[in-house]
Amino acid sequence: MHDVLAAVDLDISDLFPPRAIDLRVKPERRPFPAADVLRAIGFEALVVAVAAVALLAGEPFTGVDRERLILAVSRIQAALTAAGVTRHG
Repeated sequence: MHDVLAAVDLDISDLFPPRAIDLRVKPERRPFPAADVLRAIGFEALVVAVAAVALLAGEPFTGVDRERLILAVSRIQAALTAAGVTRHG
């Protein structure tokens, strides 16, 4: 085999050209569909709005209410992060 290749001025490596580099950009994958993220944010925003209305009306704010508000804000931030949304962009 090497003799045949040498006769035509080729080397074994000439039979196996280097592979072309795939420069295609792969689509970005999100872990959650955008509609699910928006639905979650919408619900938690409703919780925040109800808490704000209660506070503005002077209604007492229990420890349970406070914990739920903190959870809502945390979930909104988590949903934004899951969606790839940053505070600065």
